[in-house]
Amino acid sequence: MSADSPLAPGQDVLVDANIFFAIGHPSNPQYQRFRRAVRRASVVLKLPQRVVGELGGPNRDRVRRALDEGWAEIIDAPDPTAGDAVAASDIARRTIADVTGQPEHEVEKTDAIIAGLAIQYVREQASTDVVVLTDDGPARNGVENAVRAQGYTDTITVYGRSDIIGDDSGDTMRLI
Repeated sequence: MSADSPLAPGQDVLVDANIFFAIGHPSNPQYQRFRRAVRRASVVLKLPQRVVGELGGPNRDRVRRALDEGWAEIIDAPDPTAGDAVAASDIARRTIADVTGQPEHEVEKTDAIIAGLAIQYVREQASTDVVVLTDDGPARNGVENAVRAQGYTDTITVYGRSDIIGDDSGDTMRLI
C-alpha cells in the first residue's frame, strides 16, 4: 500500500460503484489494500443509495464489511437540482458520450449524475473538500470536465482506485 494516498481526514469522499467492483471481494488483496488506505486516512466513504443499488444492495459482502467496520456509510444523496449541479451532469454526460462514442441517452445515468451530485453535496453540506472516486475512465473524464467547467476545482477532486492503492500486477480480481 502506498503511503502517498491523496485521501485525508476531513474530506467527503463520494464513491462510484465501479470502485467496489474494481477492488473485488473482501478476500481480494486490492480490497484489503483499499480498506487499509481508507482507514489510515481516517475518512468514511459516502455511498449514495444509487451506488449501493448498483452493487446489489447493502448486504453484498463487499458493502456489508465496509459498513460494519465503519469506513463507509450509505447516504441519501439527492438528485442534483441546483443549476450548476444539473449543468455538471449534462457536461459529464456529453463528455462520456464523446469519449465512448455512445449516444448521450445511452450513457449510464449514475456515471453522469455523480458530477452533479458532487456539486450538490458541496452546496448542501457546505463541504470544502469533496473527493469523487471512480474507476471508470470516461466517467472520470466527464466528472473532471464538469467540475472544471462549473468552477469547482478548488473544492472537488477526482481520483481512481490506483490513485489510492497504486497498481500491483500480482493482484487478482474476482468480479461479482
